[in-house]
Amino acid sequence: MNLSSSTRYMRMARLVFKLPTYARMVWGIMRDPRTPIGLKGLLAAALAYVVLPVDLIPDVIPILGQADDLTVLLLVLDLFIQNAPAEVKAEHAARARDGTADLDQDLQRLRGLMGDRFDRIRDNLPELLDRYGRVRDPDELKSALASWRRQRSHPRSTKEHE
Repeated sequence: MNLSSSTRYMRMARLVFKLPTYARMVWGIMRDPRTPIGLKGLLAAALAYVVLPVDLIPDVIPILGQADDLTVLLLVLDLFIQNAPAEVKAEHAARARDGTADLDQDLQRLRGLMGDRFDRIRDNLPELLDRYGRVRDPDELKSALASWRRQRSHPRSTKEHE
């Protein structure tokens, strides 16, 4: 593994480690009545974009299909956090860091409802983030698209070589 790959993985690991804190903060800001309704609507629209099958880049296209969803979501989350009222943002950031946010209880309820599927989604998140990171590297993107084209044009021969 070269230095750039290890650096990329370290950055990704730090991001994955911080995700629960960010999620707790966003959840708290979203549920706070002091947050403007328009800002909440922006976040809801981004979540709808991720969930609904209509995309700029269809999800059936490997890597790119998921990357556009992730890009939209990350950009809107940044916009959402940056434009939240300062006192609301500070309060929920502190609660998220010390683990007293409501998201922890809500995630426990969701885990109870979804069972094993919740754990599979959580466990696949680093792979999705890794794929997103590779999309920014033009050589990796070309390689991924070439592989996807080969699989589509020769599905049986690709499986035989695996």
